[in-house]
Amino acid sequence: MPKKKRKQQTTPPTVITLTMPDEKHIQRSGTLLIRRGDLAKLCQFHYTNTGDIASAIDDAMQLLTDLEQNPPDTSAAKSAIQPESTAESASVDEEPTIDVPLKKGTLAVKISHIKITGGESDAAAYRQATLLAGRLIDGGLWDGKLPIRFEDVHAVAKKMKPLTDKDFSMFTLEDFVQVGNVEVGDSASY
Repeated sequence: MPKKKRKQQTTPPTVITLTMPDEKHIQRSGTLLIRRGDLAKLCQFHYTNTGDIASAIDDAMQLLTDLEQNPPDTSAAKSAIQPESTAESASVDEEPTIDVPLKKGTLAVKISHIKITGGESDAAAYRQATLLAGRLIDGGLWDGKLPIRFEDVHAVAKKMKPLTDKDFSMFTLEDFVQVGNVEVGDSASY
């Protein structure tokens, strides 16, 4: 009697992307993106030698394993991106918009939908927030209809730098920004 071939379950490969800027400091910092299947974790770390890098990889492996055991529920985030009904979008008073640059063209977004609540809040930071908003749209995480808030534009830029548009599918919008209107007591600018 011939043996039946067992169908082996293949575990997707673990992909690790290290980004280490060429810094001349004693203690340097890097970014590590670890991905397996549809889940990923983005970590920032500091290192002075290769042992520190190995420790960062080990820590990231543990974080990814924890994430796989308790995956995030993305159904709420996906339903929040659904377009509003046309009755709601027809507003009596039109709010000014800003053109958010995309890979293909631009999208007009209400100015109040992109806020900076912490860190630097000058014109350069707002310009960078607008560019990052475009990356969130290109990555499919944001549609420009919900208000978003950047706590630290430069930290978000550093976190997003190694990611491709395709990589964004492994994250939720809340991994990069806060969603919703500014709460009382938040100091928003622009």
